[in-house]
Amino acid sequence: MTFKKFLGQLHLILGLMTGLVVFIVSITGCIYAFEHEIQEISQPYRWVKEKGTQMLPPSKIKEIALEATDGMLVRRIYYEHPETSAIALHYADDAPYYYLTFIDQYTGEVLKVKNLEKDFFTIILYLHISLLLPYGKEIIGVSTLLFLVLLISGLYLWFPRNKNKKAVRQKFKIKWKASWRRQNYDLHSVLGFYACWILIFSAITGLVWSFEWFEKSYYYLLSGGDHLKKSELQSKVKEEASINTPMVDRVWQKVLADDPEILGITIYLPISPEEVITTYSSPDYGTYGRLDWRYFDQFTMEEYPALDFRGRHEDATVAQKIMKLNYDIHTGGILGLAGKFLMFFASLISASLPVTGFLLWRGRSKKKRQKSSHRQEKIYS
Repeated sequence: MTFKKFLGQLHLILGLMTGLVVFIVSITGCIYAFEHEIQEISQPYRWVKEKGTQMLPPSKIKEIALEATDGMLVRRIYYEHPETSAIALHYADDAPYYYLTFIDQYTGEVLKVKNLEKDFFTIILYLHISLLLPYGKEIIGVSTLLFLVLLISGLYLWFPRNKNKKAVRQKFKIKWKASWRRQNYDLHSVLGFYACWILIFSAITGLVWSFEWFEKSYYYLLSGGDHLKKSELQSKVKEEASINTPMVDRVWQKVLADDPEILGITIYLPISPEEVITTYSSPDYGTYGRLDWRYFDQFTMEEYPALDFRGRHEDATVAQKIMKLNYDIHTGGILGLAGKFLMFFASLISASLPVTGFLLWRGRSKKKRQKSSHRQEKIYS
């Protein structure tokens, strides 16, 4: 067996194994590509008019959100933009709720309380990352790794061996006037070639979230040999310490004062005396590549340096900046709206590949059975 035939068999087997998962992940990726833009248009409670007055501090937003939800634990508070509502995220590991409360950050008016377990885009997101199954994340991780092998092997199989110019040109276009079998082959081969250059980046950035070993290896290669560390920071707990909510307000004010270009800031509220106050802020709206992550002791307000790539953007190395861009690369947001359209169409093609691939395999299997049947008829006739 030649290497090309072996690779063709491997490509077929891996495609049949991962086809359904790749289809689901790709379709949900298509739908989720414009989640940000669709929600901005369809959900008016996300927007407020900037009043020219000071925004309400996190402690006040937390107080309003607790009252609006009968005491549901607040874990994070988002100030995404001066003209968007503040958002309180409610969830607890041992509680059956997962809610968002939208609050006018200037007046304190509660605009919406949303149950995320019934939210369309939340369901799509969890389908995309876990198939809504207990071990779905692991299934998607393995399938994505195999899909990366499929993309690389497919690119090798596509590469024209024939030096004839006409044969080479045909590799780049779909022959619409041919039979449906040839059209199906071209849809799989030609569209797969064009999309694979985007899908390879999508698969790699997805694997960064799927496997810790992949994330560490990826960072090791990007940094030229540095090891990725994990930040495990703790506040210096005092005797009879209680969670210091006013300190959250002081941290929020400090972060805003330190950088006048900030458009949005998110606060992670500590729920135990050991936790630090974590914030991330950005001068951009809708992208996450230039996030500034900062960590503060909730009792002394001492700032701790990040041990991993989630630190101050201005202090980040090239490798750390690429790691920060992982989400924007994965969604195409790194190129703005044009990048999201590219990722949308690439995901659409990705969803079609298991279908066209299955039809190719089925057609060839049927053809082989027919040939085998004809041979048997000749032998016994």
